[in-house]
Amino acid sequence: MPTPGVGQDIEAMCGRCGQVWHVVMAKMGDRIAKVVCKRCGGHHRYRDENADAVSSDAPARPRRPAFGSGRRSNRASRADAGPADLPPFDPAKPPRTYAARDSYVAGERVAHPTFGVGVVSGSPGAGKVDVVFSGGARVLACAKVTSTLARPVAMQGLPIPDRPPK
Repeated sequence: MPTPGVGQDIEAMCGRCGQVWHVVMAKMGDRIAKVVCKRCGGHHRYRDENADAVSSDAPARPRRPAFGSGRRSNRASRADAGPADLPPFDPAKPPRTYAARDSYVAGERVAHPTFGVGVVSGSPGAGKVDVVFSGGARVLACAKVTSTLARPVAMQGLPIPDRPPK
């Protein structure tokens, strides 16, 4: 039995609003792949009444995690990994307070206001420095030059013309 073509109406249950009338949005061969709900506009895979989903012969694909769950799992994996290996440093030297304008060399200890005390492990490029903190490694700015630009000054006492210039 032929299935409805793209753009034609079909009955399918919408999980969002419960409506049954949908429009076919995409087909794969003779199978209906995606439909659009006529009431709420929700896009979803076509679910037949007899089967849970159309792709019963297709290989199972892992579902994407819900919004924000990737961030939580990344934090959890970082916490399980433990602190990163610290590069060699001299514990007798006190840590320097971090400032973006200063330059740093490998093995120096740095006290950052947000990340705490860390050890410089190297430099990935000009104006950058890798620092290993207890919470993980970070790339920080370094050797930044202060600006020499002067602030613009508002002109006063100038006459304002009543007509545009010719």
